[in-house]
Amino acid sequence: MKSLRVKFIKSLLIIAIVILAAASYGIFKFAKVMGEIYPMFMNMKYPMLFLCEGIILALIFAILFGIFALKKYEVGSIFEKKMLFDLQVISLCFIGIFFLSILSIIYTNFNLEGSITNLIFIGCGILSMLIAQIFLLLCDLIKEGIALKEENDLTI
Repeated sequence: MKSLRVKFIKSLLIIAIVILAAASYGIFKFAKVMGEIYPMFMNMKYPMLFLCEGIILALIFAILFGIFALKKYEVGSIFEKKMLFDLQVISLCFIGIFFLSILSIIYTNFNLEGSITNLIFIGCGILSMLIAQIFLLLCDLIKEGIALKEENDLTI
């Protein structure tokens, strides 16, 4: 049952990576179309493109490390430093997404008064910080488990 669950989650994560890669390409096309429709926003095209692509790349990076953590879970090496490292990298990716969302909000506020996209970036920022805190909590639990495992291994 554990193996089936891990394979199912891995397949979902791989599908998510494919969808995010397609979204990354779609953002390039969308920026080009929006630049042609609204030439007054051409000054915003590349900075916003950079920030949105950064969010997508950080999310892909987090998903990749999630797959690595799932592989470690599948073989039963949960309470090890490598698993702790994977969870910390995932947490840092989501913190990076939070900061990129904040930068997007600041940039659009300077260029467009009352932009509706800020609501999307606010939601993205809050959600990414919440997920980062959940992964940091998991890191603390794994750290405690590693300490208990080492203590148990030293006991005769």
